[in-house]
Amino acid sequence: MPSARDTWIWYGLAALFVLSPVCVALSQMSMRLFISATSTGEVNAGTSLGMFALTVLTNWAAVLFSVLLTVGLFLDSRRLRRTDGGWQPTPLYALAGIVHGVGSTLLAAFAVSVPVMGYYLYRRRRRDTTAR
Repeated sequence: MPSARDTWIWYGLAALFVLSPVCVALSQMSMRLFISATSTGEVNAGTSLGMFALTVLTNWAAVLFSVLLTVGLFLDSRRLRRTDGGWQPTPLYALAGIVHGVGSTLLAAFAVSVPVMGYYLYRRRRRDTTAR
């Protein structure tokens, strides 16, 4: 049975995995609202500025979450390789975190990173992580 620490690590990685696409979706939505607000004849400067700021902040938040996910994947996979479980992931799973970060700009990258990250989290959840 996984320890409480391993459960929290899994939840942390899962949260970082989900937060990046959520931020990208929020950024896309706020960009559409910004464009629609500025395309009408009556422009409210506060609304336009707020939507633009939300777009920029959520886009940078997606990048930040992806960087944290990459570092977390690298450190977690290195730690799991030192245990005696049946599955010992390679630190190359951190590349999926980098591709996840590219997804904040190029949405097609999520088609690669989401299945790889989903597999990692699935195997991570099922694995017994007792230390040697």
